[in-house]
Amino acid sequence: MPTGATESGSKAGISKHGLFVILASTAIALLGTPLASPAMPEIARVFAENAQNELFARAILQAISVLPGDPSVIFLVKFILLSIPALFIILSAPLVGWLSDNIGRKDLLNISLVIFGVSGASGYFADSFYFMFVGRAILGLSIAGIKTATVAMVGDYYQGAERDKIVGWQGSAMKIGGVIFMLLGGFMANYSWQAPFLGYLLAFLILPSGLMALTGGLPATAASSDKETASRLQAIPFWSAAYVFLSAFLASGLFFITPVQLPFYLRNAFTASPFEMGAAIAVGNTVGALISLVYYRFKRRMNFVAIYAFIFVAMAIGYFMVAEAASYNTALLGMVVAGLGFGLYVPNHSSWILSIVPAQRRGFGVGLVTTAMFLGQFSAPILVQPFIDPTDPTAVWRAMSTLLLILGGIYAMLSRFSGSTTGNKQ
Repeated sequence: MPTGATESGSKAGISKHGLFVILASTAIALLGTPLASPAMPEIARVFAENAQNELFARAILQAISVLPGDPSVIFLVKFILLSIPALFIILSAPLVGWLSDNIGRKDLLNISLVIFGVSGASGYFADSFYFMFVGRAILGLSIAGIKTATVAMVGDYYQGAERDKIVGWQGSAMKIGGVIFMLLGGFMANYSWQAPFLGYLLAFLILPSGLMALTGGLPATAASSDKETASRLQAIPFWSAAYVFLSAFLASGLFFITPVQLPFYLRNAFTASPFEMGAAIAVGNTVGALISLVYYRFKRRMNFVAIYAFIFVAMAIGYFMVAEAASYNTALLGMVVAGLGFGLYVPNHSSWILSIVPAQRRGFGVGLVTTAMFLGQFSAPILVQPFIDPTDPTAVWRAMSTLLLILGGIYAMLSRFSGSTTGNKQ
């Protein structure tokens, strides 16, 4: 499969318009959480009766009763809106990555954009937990397609330092999208819990450009035999890849505690409005967007493992500041500090996996790391549940801060044995 890049890292076969499509698609792939998050408290209130009377809702509550904590309608809403899309991304991303290696990226991306818009907007019409569940499950499949296709495209067309710069732009696009969509979700949630779901229709604004700007510009491979496929799978360095997957899982899970728990914390501690809830998360994403733009500068000076140590320590300090906040504005300052870590983890694991997988298996490798990333998102509501104390809303943030600080120390020590060019194969 042609990579479309020169050894010096320059791009070939993709226009500025095409790059814009990749970055815009990357941004909306994160729509699932920011749009819905500010509306969750109101959705929990509106659907409280459904949780008691709807057979499907009772079955889900019964199934998750084995998890730590006391499942409630709030937990059910978080589980369906946040964890279900992540679960279906986890299940489908490796297969979607394999498809992108064998049928090309363009068709996968455009089909995924259509499904994303329809399934996301379906939440506007939800009148039951079952309806909401189906829509969020299909949404997860589409996000897997968008995420896998866009990251693999960067690997196809860029190399070396240029690739590090572009994955930083992708990370920034995700965070900028998070800022815009979180503010949009918070603003729309002030009118009704249904309104934020209409934001998913933005996918249809990107679709025409995806159909035109990417035509004929994407590499594709012919289907391979089973023997060739087995050979390619063996070519993926297992332990190096596992290191990337574990790191992506940890960083993603600990990041997604913010959209999962921060709205409830701000409402309980400072009686924040839905817009203020969205704004608080948007602050972290804004800082993340800015720091992502200079990811390549971090990569010049630090290896992948050392960058993860920085990520975990920054998030630990930020979460501790949230826990100790005496006012809403102080909590915002904590989000600023945590945002330094938020902005680096996506470009770091994207660049890392692209540097170690062979070109023929790039889509599959990206699919696997996408699975790891969204496994973290899926686990976030479950991870925080044992630490939720109704009498102490700061307990979760203190516990997560401690865990992050420990991880930061471990990764700092491991970075000393990783060398300066961990996974630097191009």
